[in-house]
Amino acid sequence: MRFSWIYGTAAATALVLTAHGVLAKDISEKAARDEIVNMRDADPAMQKAFDKARKTLPDFLKKAANPADGTDNYALKVGLTDGRNTEYFWMADFEQKGEQFTATLSNTPRLVRKYRGGEQVTFSRGQIVDWLYIDEARGRMMGNFTACALLTKESAKDAAAFKKQYGLSCDD
Repeated sequence: MRFSWIYGTAAATALVLTAHGVLAKDISEKAARDEIVNMRDADPAMQKAFDKARKTLPDFLKKAANPADGTDNYALKVGLTDGRNTEYFWMADFEQKGEQFTATLSNTPRLVRKYRGGEQVTFSRGQIVDWLYIDEARGRMMGNFTACALLTKESAKDAAAFKKQYGLSCDD
C-alpha cells in the first residue's frame, strides 16, 4: 500500500519530492508548489504525530467552534483512500455533525483519483490524523504535527528555516 502526504496552501505546509520529478530549491518553495511526499504511516515520527493530533483533537475542535480573535485558517488533515492508495489532505471550512465532518478538500489529489481539489468531502472523525490553525497574535502555526514528522527527513538547517518562516514549533 502506498501512502502519500500532500501539503499546500499558505496555512499548511509542504516538503520533499514533486509529482513531476523536479526538486524544489527549499521547503518554502515546495509548500508553494503543493508537492507530494512519500512517508510510511508506520514511521515512528509519523505515528507520534498522529497520536499527538488525536489526543489534542477535542481541544482543537472546541477552539475551532469558537475561534479566538487573531486566529484563523482552521483545518483538518484527513486520510482518503481509493483502492490501494491512501493520500492525506488538508480540509478547510469544516463542519462537524456528531462523528461526521464535511469540509473542502484543499489540495489537488495525485494518487486518490475519485476526489478533486475544492470538492466538498464527508469523512469520519477516525480519518482525522492532524489539525492546524494560525495564531496571528503569537505569529505561530498551531498543530500541524505531521509537518514536524516530515521535517525529521530534512536537513537541520532547512527544517529550522521552515519552522521559523511558518512559526511552527515541533517541541510543544
